Amino acid sequence: MKFIEPSFDPAGGAWPLPSNTHQKDIGDLENKIAKQSSELNLRLTEVLELYTLQSRHANELDTAHEEISRLQRIISALHRIAKQQTIDAATTQDKITCLETDKADLGAQLNQALQDSKSLADRLHAVQIVFDTRETNAASALEQVDFLNSELASSTAERFNLVASMHGEKRRHNLQTAALEERLKKAESKVEKQEMQMKGLETVRCKLDKRIQVLEALLKSEHEIAERKIKRLTDELERNGRGISLPTPTK
Repeated sequence: MKFIEPSFDPAGGAWPLPSNTHQKDIGDLENKIAKQSSELNLRLTEVLELYTLQSRHANELDTAHEEISRLQRIISALHRIAKQQTIDAATTQDKITCLETDKADLGAQLNQALQDSKSLADRLHAVQIVFDTRETNAASALEQVDFLNSELASSTAERFNLVASMHGEKRRHNLQTAALEERLKKAESKVEKQEMQMKGLETVRCKLDKRIQVLEALLKSEHEIAERKIKRLTDELERNGRGISLPTPTK
């Protein structure tokens, strides 16, 4: 047992030694203080954990905002690309229209050449009739026939050249039309893919907005819970501080 040095009052008399009951009260009070100190440390640890959780949620919210900004920039870029693709498709369609117009012009030229050939055939037939009816002028008719034959040969050669040129131009036109149609299909397919990507990004953006709303609600709720816990701990500390009092020595 620990020795307790006796104390003296102002008159010189010795204070009575504390009884076992007072020592027990002091021990209980020390135990109570130690228990409250341990509980206070535990509460402080909880408060620190709540602040840490709040900070982590705030960081997650900032990350989500940055992701939304990045997706908005991507969507704007895709809008610009889709607009450019639409302009390119319209330009390609204009080129196809011009080629169709050229094709119509070549058809008109071919019809004109056929009409000229028919006209020459009619003239040859007329010459043949004149040759049959005018035997006396056979030499002159032969000369005319020779002349017309040479003219017909020249016209036929010109016709063949024109037809060959027309077929070559038609093949080139068909190749260009096929190439332009293929490019138009690719452009339309690319625009459709980009629209699908934009729809997917809009869906992701909506999901992120919902997630942010949930995180904000959770952060607000946890912040309110932390404030209530802090207030409760503060009230308990104040009550415990007022409730702790050392016993006064008795005479």
